[in-house]
Parts: sequence; C-alpha cells; structure tokens
Amino acid sequence: MSTLDDREKLNGGDPGGMSAHLEGFSDQLREAVRMGRETPLKVSGEGVGSVAVVGMGGSAIGGSMAAGHLAGSLKVPLSVVRGYELPGYVGRSTLVYVSSYSGNTEETLSAYAEARARGARIITSTTGGEVGRIAAQEGHDVVNVPAGYPPRAALGFSLVPLLFVLGRLGLAPDPSGDLEDTIAVVEEGVGRLGLDAPTERNEAKDLAQWFHEHVPVVYGTVPGTSVVASRWCGQLAENSKVVAHTNELPEMNHNEIVGWSGSRPMGGEARVVFLRDKDDHARVARRIEITRDEIASAGAEVREVVSRGATKLGRLMSLVQVGDFVSLYLAVLAGVDPTPVAPIDRLKKALTRL
Repeated sequence: MSTLDDREKLNGGDPGGMSAHLEGFSDQLREAVRMGRETPLKVSGEGVGSVAVVGMGGSAIGGSMAAGHLAGSLKVPLSVVRGYELPGYVGRSTLVYVSSYSGNTEETLSAYAEARARGARIITSTTGGEVGRIAAQEGHDVVNVPAGYPPRAALGFSLVPLLFVLGRLGLAPDPSGDLEDTIAVVEEGVGRLGLDAPTERNEAKDLAQWFHEHVPVVYGTVPGTSVVASRWCGQLAENSKVVAHTNELPEMNHNEIVGWSGSRPMGGEARVVFLRDKDDHARVARRIEITRDEIASAGAEVREVVSRGATKLGRLMSLVQVGDFVSLYLAVLAGVDPTPVAPIDRLKKALTRL
C-alpha cells in the first residue's frame, strides 16, 4: 500500500490539519460569497481609473488570480503590489484594495500609508491587526475575514470578496455564476483528489510521488494559468518545503527554452508540468507541444495537468486545487509538517531587531 493511501500515516504527517482546509475549501468559498455580497461598501466606483491590490504571499494571491481571471473583462487596469511602495500612478482615482490576513504585514502597512497619503479610495481585507485598527479609525471599508487559517489556505477569502467588490463597483462582471460553477468543480475535485481517493485514481497523489526527490518545474500560460503555476510553486515551498521553479508561455520561448539545451539542466533532477486550459491561445497551445518535446529531449520527464469546469474561474481553480493537494502529499512523503513556516517566522523576528 502506498503511504498516501494509509489514512493513519496521512493524518500523522499532517498534525497542523492542512488537509482539513483543502477538503473544506468549498465551504470557505460559500462563506466568501456571502461576505462578498453582504460587506457594506461606502466607496464608489464612479471615476475609478485603476485598481491596485496590495498584499504579500497568501494575501496577494487572490489579487493575482482576479487579474488572470478578469484579464479580458476588467474595465480598468488592475495591478498587484507586492512590496513597500505604490506605483506612481496611484492617486485619487485609484481603488486600493489592501489585503493583509494578519493585518500586520509590514510591506502592506507601508503601502497602505502611501495610499492614505495620496487620497486613494481604500478597501481593506483583514482579520484585524494594525490594518483593522487603522481602517476603523479612518472609516475605510473592511472585508472582515475569519481568523484561524494559514493565509495560503484562505484563498477563497482573498479572491472572492475582491471579485464581488469589483462587480459591485461596476468595474467587472458579477461573479455569481462563475462561482456557482467553481464551487461545484471544487466539490467534485475533493472526491478525485482528497485523502480517501486512492493513488491509482488520484492525480494529486500520483504527481506527488512523481515529484518526490526531484525539482518541480511548473509552466503556465498568460494570462490565466501562469498565475496558477506561481500558486503551485508557493504551495510547494510553504507546504512541501521544496524549492520549485515556474515560468510562463509564450515568454519562456524567447529565453528559458534555450537553457534546456545545456548539459543536465537543473542537475538532471527536474520533473516538468504544463498547466493546460481550453482557452489557451491556439499558437500558445502549439508552443506547449514544441516546448514539451524540447524539454523531453533534454532528458526531463514531462506531464500535463488539464483544467476542468465550465467557466474560466472554475477551470483555474481546478488547477489550483490539484497543486494544493500535490503540495500536501509531497510534504507527507518528505516527512514534513505542511503547516509551519519556520523560516518566515525567523525572518520576521530578525526584522524586528533591525
């Protein structure tokens, strides 16, 4: 029996309960839909010329997912700011969506201060902390996010209310229909990918075994699946405690593809996944086929993961879900607890001493 089919070993390898967050994700999405619909908004969308989503790590991924999902339907530009400083264009006609799960992320607090100084229209998303305190003091709109999740396991709360905010302000379509499909896709995905699905019929368990003791490389396409590829690498880093690599097509066809012609790329240890979606540009789909052959000729094993779902958002989330479960199972195989992120904790402590 595979380790990944032994429920006792799975539970023992996940003392922090990451699997519960993954298997309960559809409930999180439902709660996030309610929040998105019911959160009071004082901010107006009239005259908004740009949107900046400010956040780091798990608090920022919702902004990136929104940008990828809405690339063809947003009425104004949307950028995701991962750092201390805002772009120069941010001003009174910019909607700044400040996302900090803890409410104490120092980069986000710095950018939040800049947004206030420039007179931007501000909405915050947080469990509390300093962001919550400032928002209450200054009367900014607040999406009150439930506590008790690792930020990376709270993707529904960082993405869904943002989609509703953009829809309610007239900057993007109403996401309700897309989210109905997304929730159905996620529920079906738990049956295929969850702990009780055997390895022989479980794509995530199979991929985790394939990645084990190799270097994961995940390629996506612009504008949608490249965001998911980045999510995979973030999850593999935090949950599985491995360094993974990502890039996007068609850009990597103009540079990185040449690296695969060298001697033993990535030490000969790479295992490569292409994320595929039916909306991939026809020429990009052909580029994937050619690139896959180039990489295989370098001696690396290559696989594809194909999205599922009727809507673009549902399909993107189906790919996210595979990567999330892969990261959980790879952690179990490596004998590491998926939940703690000790290096991040040490970094934050070191920064407080500066």
